[in-house]
This record gives sequence, structure tokens and C-alpha cells, in this order.
Amino acid sequence: MIILPALLGLVLCLINASGGQLFCLTAACELYHHYTLFGYSFYVYGAVGFGVILLLALLSGRKRSTAPKLLACVLLIGLLLDVAALAWQLLFWPCVSCLVVALLLGGAACGFWYRHPRHCNRALKGVLLFWLVLLIPVVVAASKEVLLEPWTLLGAPDAKTQVFFSPTCPACDSEVTQLLGSPDLPQIAFIPIAKNDADLLLLTLLLEKGPVNAQSLARLFAMQPDEDLSPSLDLRWKLARNKMVLAQKGIKTIPYIHGVGIPRLAPPSDPLLTPPVLLGEPAPTGCGVLSPIGVPCD
Repeated sequence: MIILPALLGLVLCLINASGGQLFCLTAACELYHHYTLFGYSFYVYGAVGFGVILLLALLSGRKRSTAPKLLACVLLIGLLLDVAALAWQLLFWPCVSCLVVALLLGGAACGFWYRHPRHCNRALKGVLLFWLVLLIPVVVAASKEVLLEPWTLLGAPDAKTQVFFSPTCPACDSEVTQLLGSPDLPQIAFIPIAKNDADLLLLTLLLEKGPVNAQSLARLFAMQPDEDLSPSLDLRWKLARNKMVLAQKGIKTIPYIHGVGIPRLAPPSDPLLTPPVLLGEPAPTGCGVLSPIGVPCD
């Protein structure tokens, strides 16, 4: 119960330290992959730690061996360091690969608690429980980032620029129309938000007319909702997921454009004076994501 998680942790750290990116499912994984201490990747230190745990676990079966006491100290130090890593991820960005390493370390510690309860002192038990308390919210945050991939009407979810919009938002109409004429259109993802029932019905109507392209998306803002339509549960979930993505970013108004700079379609009369798209900020005018009926939006 100690050897298996320690061996898996050793292999994972060695692969990632040598350039592999196993379980790299969140944006932070790529960022943390390049973090170093004294010129060495943190995965190198993780490999050394799991190697020591594995060696001591193999030696702890001998009679009158001091290995269990040493193993308790190593696990305590490892958990304290991982508590700091989890606190960092809780404050900044969660990393799935780091969480897998943390789970393997926690598995080794739990295995030690079961296998050598006499040597599992209060300090180790207390730190293990505190580690678990920190682990849960980081796992939830990482799961939201992995599972809540936005659903797009047009463009790939991993496009370098994401445009969140509502069909009944006049400011969204202006932004989307300009971006649909951009020469970089293949690099833009248009992500719908249903802030009310009218948005939901309009998006249902658009999808019932066939595959969405730039022309049909441009016509969406001129459509009228059909009260006889019945939006599917699948569409409702996709739109709810898009709202969750916005909530995760802390955004309350749309249109919202996030990503790398994309030039807008310039008016033919003055192509050089057209301002670039302002990224990562809500528009000064627009609509609230959860606008109630009767509240005007620009």
C-alpha cells in the first residue's frame, strides 16, 4: 500500500522531469512545468522524494528496522511541502499533473498509516488531514477547468480568441458583426450566453436551421424568437456550462472578448483608424449575464 503509489509517483515525476507532460490538462500545468529551484525542475525533487519513500518502504519490513521512523519523517516533510504547493494552487492556478503527484503522495501516507499505525504520530496524522482539507477545493477548481470547456457556436473551443455574446445584446451584435469580417475568423471562437428565455429560443431556432456558419451567425441578431420551440436539455446544459466559464473568470457582463489580439473589420472609408479589439475586459456598454426581464442593456 506504500510501494505502489511511491513507485507510480517516481515514474510520473521522472517522465515529467525529462520533458513529458503526463496529465497536463490545465493551463497551469504548462506554466508550472517550467518552474525550477536551483536550476532543477520540481519534478526532479519529487522523483527524489518518491525514490526515498520507495526505498524506506522496502526496508520497513525488516525486524527492528528504523526505516518506519525515517519513513514517517520523510512523509511528514513531503506532506508539508505539498501543503504549500496546494495552497499556491488554491490562490493562483490549479494543476492536474501536480494533483496526481499529490494524490500519490497522500496514498503513500495513508498506506503508511494503515501499515504502521504505531509509527504514525499525531504530527503526521494532523498534517495529512490538513493536506486533505486543502486538496478538496483544488481538485474542484481543476475539475471545473477541465470539465467546463466552453461550447461554441462557431470556431474551436481552444481558439486563441474567445468571444462571449448574447443574441439579444445590441453591443454583442456590433462586436460579433465586426469580428465575423476579420481575416483571422478561423482563430476566433464565438461562445453564446443565454441570459434570458429569448436568447434560449433564438439559439434553438438557429440550430434548427442547420450547421452554423458566419452568415447564419450574423443573421441571428435579426431573428425573432419562436415561442413554439422547445429547447433541448443538451442545449440548456451547454449554455449553462458557458455561464459557468464566465463565472470562473469573474465576468458579469457581455460582450466579453478574451485571448490574443484580433483586428476588427475596418470600415471601407477609414481602414487605418479602426481601433483594435480590446481583450480581457468587458465592453463599456453591454448586458449583464443574468439580466432580469425589463432591465435595459445597451
